Amino acid sequence: SDVTISFTEKHIVFEFDKTVVVSRLIEGEYFKIDQMLSSDYETKVRVNKKEFLSCIDRATLLVKEGDKKPIIVNITDSGMELKINSALGSIEEIDIQKQGKDLMIGFNPKFLIDALRVIDDEEVDLYMVNPKAPCFIKNAEESYIYLILPVNFTTVA
Repeated sequence: SDVTISFTEKHIVFEFDKTVVVSRLIEGEYFKIDQMLSSDYETKVRVNKKEFLSCIDRATLLVKEGDKKPIIVNITDSGMELKINSALGSIEEIDIQKQGKDLMIGFNPKFLIDALRVIDDEEVDLYMVNPKAPCFIKNAEESYIYLILPVNFTTVA
């Protein structure tokens, strides 16, 4: 059947059969991505993607569905430790190739999983500046760049 399309500066309407679909432009302040896409980093980590994904999956097994627990990533010369503070605790360790400083940073595990699942490379490079700055997952050719914002966390001794 025919589709009628109407639009204004901030809305578009599609009408067909007995259906009306309305879409509007979302307004607001957005991150200045161009400024955030810096090639500067303090820590670079190369890790096997499948192993990293498996560790995140195992670490999040003990977290209840509704809990929004961050995964705490501790990067040292000896490797990378993934930890989630849950009632039963969860710690995973993974071998990495590290350049730069040691770093402890927290992420929403779902954001890491979403990015890693769509990357075809066997190994991925993570670039980080500090625990409050975004992490970038990108390849050398920059055919993809994933920006993952960190979350605040408190460590429990």
